[in-house]
Amino acid sequence: MSAFIHAVTMQVKPGKLAEARAEVARMAAAVEANGAKARLLVSMAGDTSEATLIIEFKSGKAWAKVMQSDVVREARRRRYESDFPFTVSNTSVYQELDINS
Repeated sequence: MSAFIHAVTMQVKPGKLAEARAEVARMAAAVEANGAKARLLVSMAGDTSEATLIIEFKSGKAWAKVMQSDVVREARRRRYESDFPFTVSNTSVYQELDINS
């Protein structure tokens, strides 16, 4: 079974780096508690306020289960609040495929 990868690209709001890190850590812990693997890619050049949260699921079914959870619903709702520490600039879902198959 091939992995499903959910990528969330975000921009940290000015002066909100510590809060953004805490929010990403909270979201990562929630998805990892559901069997996913989360990691954060941060920009080292260019716009250094940009980061991408990569969440890897073992299957589409596992991805769908987490996307329908209360944790995700709450994060989607909160990201429109003015005090949320980052803005989401892009979100994408990928399915991993073997290149030579």
